[in-house]
Amino acid sequence: MRKIFILILILLFNQTIWSQPLPVKLKHTIIIDTDCAIDDMRAISLLLNRPEITIKAILLSDGSLSPNEGAVKINSLLGEFNIGNIPVACGDSLNRVNPPWREFNRQISWGKESDNQVKGLNAVDCLMEKLKNANEKVILVCLGPLTNIAQMITKDASLEAKIERIIWYNESVKPLQGFNYECDKAGADLVFQSNMRIDVISNLNKDNTLFDSSIYDVCEQSKSRLATVLKYVYSQPSVIEKLKKNHFRLCDDLVALYITNPELFDINIITDKLNVRYNTDYDIHAVKEAIIDMINGTYFYERNIVFNRFPIQHEMFNYDIRPIIDSAIARYGYDEWKANVMTDEFHGHLGVFSIVGAKMGIKARELFGVGADMIEVTTYAGTKPPYSCLNDGIQVSTGATLGMGTIHLAPHGKPQPSAIFTYKNRSVRISLKKEYLEQVDADIKEGIMKFGLMDDGYWKLIRHNALKYWVEWDRNKIFDIEEISQKNSSDYK
Repeated sequence: MRKIFILILILLFNQTIWSQPLPVKLKHTIIIDTDCAIDDMRAISLLLNRPEITIKAILLSDGSLSPNEGAVKINSLLGEFNIGNIPVACGDSLNRVNPPWREFNRQISWGKESDNQVKGLNAVDCLMEKLKNANEKVILVCLGPLTNIAQMITKDASLEAKIERIIWYNESVKPLQGFNYECDKAGADLVFQSNMRIDVISNLNKDNTLFDSSIYDVCEQSKSRLATVLKYVYSQPSVIEKLKKNHFRLCDDLVALYITNPELFDINIITDKLNVRYNTDYDIHAVKEAIIDMINGTYFYERNIVFNRFPIQHEMFNYDIRPIIDSAIARYGYDEWKANVMTDEFHGHLGVFSIVGAKMGIKARELFGVGADMIEVTTYAGTKPPYSCLNDGIQVSTGATLGMGTIHLAPHGKPQPSAIFTYKNRSVRISLKKEYLEQVDADIKEGIMKFGLMDDGYWKLIRHNALKYWVEWDRNKIFDIEEISQKNSSDYK
């Protein structure tokens, strides 16, 4: 018995030493379940405003409003965001829930009433249909009771496998208590008996967790769509009265921020039920900063390790780089800008194929819809320049690095600017198109003919051409992209 215990300790020790940081998922597919309190309106607005979040459906549960009353609010809100393709479906009325704040929530308009009506679309049926047809696992964002999910489990428990996790706002998980739990204890208990991952988020009754006049002032000053929506709701007389009294606390808003900025939350795991997590703390100052940035339209969803936003100030860059900053970012986005800048610093000079590798890696991440550190790569660029420079760009842009052990050199074949990218059960081969490769080869030969490899004139020409390709070459046009079967892709490794 003692030997087994020691062996377990060794295994745990080794696992701790060699474990890698979890990759950050850049995009999320979610289904929202709400009972339409005013803080739900804020949370849903934050999520609707994020381009990296795909909302497959919005379900209504009974709580702060009845499902039918909530559907009217949701359709109005979708109209304010000019979104018409998200289905809205009502769950069952519990007929025993009527909180004292229901009348206040009834009075609030979430926007111009829409002509779209919920006609016989049932929340549980909608949830089951969306999960069955999902190509990837879905996050269930629950801002009210867990009734609809409990009913789904009762009808078809196999669909639990299609759920990445449930993120639920509730006052407490140890012990389970709070309005969202009290609404449907039996439903919540059934969900907690499952093996699905459940992240429970609470404001922990912390001081200064207010959606107050300082945030409302930002809404008044900003011209973003999110600001306009929030200003409309909070400028209504009954809402302003409570706003002046600091009535509104950040509650369900925290669920939205937990999705976009999980690093702001301290999470614990219940030791006797490892699939359940709950927040023990969060950075309220940073949460408010993120909300204000979202309202102002200055929030960036790129996930950096140190920077909140990768530097773009012109004075920080060399003089020949400054003229391309604005045009490169406008055409190809911050993610590619960051990848190219970091590649050049890592590579040691501004090279043509390192730039191509950075663009190739960003394109691969777009195809899979993932962030860094989630792709495995087999590269055909070899180990000798100039083609091997491609490998540095790929490592920086994808996070598939030698250190992570997720980039591999193809053991055979003629070197070429090409690589196979694999995520889960899908593999894609991306190669620089022939006409672009011929242009690079011609430019390199021209430099060698003029200056020779050891002359600084050659490297100046390479830098000049790399800057030109950086701005002119669109990653959506310069590559041949081929789907590779898993059987064939394994042959290349």
